[in-house]
Amino acid sequence: MKENYAEIEGAKIRYLEEGEGRPVIMLHGASFTADVWAKTGTIEAVSSAGWKALALDMPGFGKSEKGNFSSISSFLSAFVDQLKLEKFVMMGASLGGKEALEYSTAHSEKILGLILVGAVGVWLYEERLPKLKDKPTLLIWGSEDAISPKENYETLLKYLKKAKLEIIGKIHPCYLEEPEKFNSAVVSFLNSI
Repeated sequence: MKENYAEIEGAKIRYLEEGEGRPVIMLHGASFTADVWAKTGTIEAVSSAGWKALALDMPGFGKSEKGNFSSISSFLSAFVDQLKLEKFVMMGASLGGKEALEYSTAHSEKILGLILVGAVGVWLYEERLPKLKDKPTLLIWGSEDAISPKENYETLLKYLKKAKLEIIGKIHPCYLEEPEKFNSAVVSFLNSI
């Protein structure tokens, strides 16, 4: 696994990279950094499945500088352009899921698929969700998620025709509770795209 840095609009951004193939951009939650996807074995699982894992420290998190981005979506646009990524899977947990939704609903033409893990703030993008209705989507939630209630995944299921829901573990960061089951669900989804 390589630790890389990219300068995005003057801000030094850290990301972890492993594997070859189509990219999977991985966004962490508010209490975490890119390292969480290394710790859970998700980066290794994704790269072993024939994809290129790109796990970012979002601006202001981990070893990434905050920068002066108007939004995480605009940051992601600049990151994607700099790395010359054409089409990719976007994966985000909690806050990262919210940011993945914001970017994906604005740039649906770039999205091969979407993995949302206990995404928060879903209602903010409800009007834009039809843009993603035909994108393969995996929703992963803990059964007792106290931070992102089931109304969030119910809203997503209402609009996203190709969405599939997996309940894994109980807690909000369910990938920490059952990493093997989580990674297996992610790889199975990637193999289906």
